[in-house]
Amino acid sequence: MLACICVALLLTVHSADANPFRNVVNKPFASVCNGPQGAIIVDEGNEGTAGGAGLKSANETRLKAAIAAQHRVSDLRRAARPLRLLQARGIKGAGGRISFPRRVVHLRNGKIVAPDLMRALQTGTKLGGPTNELRFTFEGFTAGDQAAFEAYLDRALPKAYSIYGRPAFDLDVKVILDPDLQVLQGGVYDSATNEIRMSTLSGNFPEDSFILMILALYAFHDDAAFFYDAWEEGFAGAAATAIQTSPGVSPGYDPIDPGPFYATSVYEPQNQPDLAGPTYYPASGYRGMLVWRVALARSAWFKAYVEDHQFFSKFNVAYYQHYSEQLPGNVPALRVLGSQVLPSVEGMPFQEWFQRQHVLDTSIRIGPKLFVWNIPLTQAVALLVEHFFTTSSGDEEPRGGQARTTYWSYDFAVSLYAEEGNTIDIPSTGDGAGEGFLIPTFFNVGGPQLITVQVDLGSQRLMLPFPYGVRGFEAGENNLYGGIIGAVEGDIQATGGQGLENVSVQRAVWGDRITQGPLSPTQLEITFTNQQDQAVTRKVNVAWDSYVLFHHGGGQVQMNRTWSADGLGLHLISFPLRPLTQDLAALLGISPDRLLIARWDPALPTDNKYRIWPRTEPVEPGRGYWLRVLDDVSLSLTGVLHPEDEAFVVPLHVGWNMIGSPRRAAVAVEDLQFEAEGEQPVSYAEAVASGLIQEFIYRWSAQDGYVEAQQVKPFKGYWVRCMNSG
Repeated sequence: MLACICVALLLTVHSADANPFRNVVNKPFASVCNGPQGAIIVDEGNEGTAGGAGLKSANETRLKAAIAAQHRVSDLRRAARPLRLLQARGIKGAGGRISFPRRVVHLRNGKIVAPDLMRALQTGTKLGGPTNELRFTFEGFTAGDQAAFEAYLDRALPKAYSIYGRPAFDLDVKVILDPDLQVLQGGVYDSATNEIRMSTLSGNFPEDSFILMILALYAFHDDAAFFYDAWEEGFAGAAATAIQTSPGVSPGYDPIDPGPFYATSVYEPQNQPDLAGPTYYPASGYRGMLVWRVALARSAWFKAYVEDHQFFSKFNVAYYQHYSEQLPGNVPALRVLGSQVLPSVEGMPFQEWFQRQHVLDTSIRIGPKLFVWNIPLTQAVALLVEHFFTTSSGDEEPRGGQARTTYWSYDFAVSLYAEEGNTIDIPSTGDGAGEGFLIPTFFNVGGPQLITVQVDLGSQRLMLPFPYGVRGFEAGENNLYGGIIGAVEGDIQATGGQGLENVSVQRAVWGDRITQGPLSPTQLEITFTNQQDQAVTRKVNVAWDSYVLFHHGGGQVQMNRTWSADGLGLHLISFPLRPLTQDLAALLGISPDRLLIARWDPALPTDNKYRIWPRTEPVEPGRGYWLRVLDDVSLSLTGVLHPEDEAFVVPLHVGWNMIGSPRRAAVAVEDLQFEAEGEQPVSYAEAVASGLIQEFIYRWSAQDGYVEAQQVKPFKGYWVRCMNSG
């Protein structure tokens, strides 16, 4: 099992000034990297073969220098800025604080120093042995603080072994109080020396012990840690939350209090594509996305824990059993392990669920990015805009600009007025570079409704649903609420908690209390029934406080289609409906091991831009796919139809795009409209004449090959070449 591990210890370093590790395969939700991109790197140069006090002193100096250079307090203050903004507006409690514990990896002669892994290799010891444990000693703490931490670990470690499984190695871990570290830094775990260094304590013991638990969970993986922050920090943060909230472990700990790190209540509006990235700590020092990525990665993995409280321990057992030199940074392989130990999450197969959690996408997408953290309040929505650019190396740089906002009524008939205006200024330099802030407030708009906040910045646009008038954060308010996309009236039924019956949906919003007090971690099943008695059901895994939910609930229809296996059995297809089932293999009635489907993604920075199932994006109307069937397939598709009196927007990237129709009837190509940079839509002919797109949209068939399409038909796929960004 461990025979291949030596390769991981031979990774070559090309630069001593920055983290040398990179994605070597860069595919959405399926990247592979060659080392721990988010770790603090201590380069010991060519030394290290001899021991002694001099070497120890030199490495101590290098460690402190690396922390100062790669975990800069000034950068972390920038990351904490959103919390200060929210606290100043009373949206977050004044006592909330954040800190960012990190891992430390040493390099010697250009190779990773991994003594525990090497020892296991040499002795043939299996990782994650059933008797492995961590033993802690303390240095530099007051007697009272040390006693408090020791008592805490006596309570917490048994729970940690239950939730996270046994450590990879049997270790003695020293916990050092390091006065050079500040509270924002939190602390570090040094995997080469098995040392935890904690910053000056905050005086809030439940929070300080939570940071200790995260660092302890880094020690659980130690030299076998995942290479991606979204996995290692996400796992540790979610599992530490589960441990800390277990009865008797940390009395007084409030999981929703640590600044914005608790995000499960508002996970759905924040789950946006531009969260993707290979590391939380890009080389430039830009930390504008740090808080959001930490918070949402914890929330995503906590949803897996709610599904099965043994998820982390089962995953770690499988991970250690299959450990190899590539596995810690091989997302496709890690996903397979996840699907084996947790077949489904929130009513979807693990692989399909994973594809929908954008914070877990560790690929690099080059270009400008726009992320908007949006918090629904009763009469207002808090908008924190992050504008940045991602380079080919995965580094990120803040960008300035002015975002334009439009606030649409529930039926898109009226652009609503907000006294705070319709622009968000984003500075390009200074402490707030790349970040803008606005809280538009709405009065006299006719009562609760689903307001859509449209944010435009350059070629980027976000459409953010805001359930106005029904949110729930304070005592006595709704703790389960949300909006319906594509329908305006109906009712809600829910199971879980005390359940909900016949909650009215009006103007596309609803809200009620499913528990007497705040929510606690559980799975809920919510069904929306429209006025035609058509039902759409979702399962959601929730945590504490409240939860905002968005349903796609337009009119349901059933459509049939047959694809023949004649010839190569190859078809260029699309799905005109939003399917009720999210399992693509089950949807098509094809065994997963025989499902052959692919989608071209022009945004991929590689020559081969195909996403192959199960890496294809979730099925949505407007997307085209290649499908190859080995036997005839007859599909009876039941799904939600986009309202036929509303425009349907299909985003295009520069280059060739695979598209499909979201309509039940054919649409003439000449009737298509194209929109760029937020300008008014233009006709197909005008788009061709102005150079927005290349002339002709192409269809394909086995008989004719590629030919010009005159119509865009349901279930057919098409190619269109976009010549202009945005």
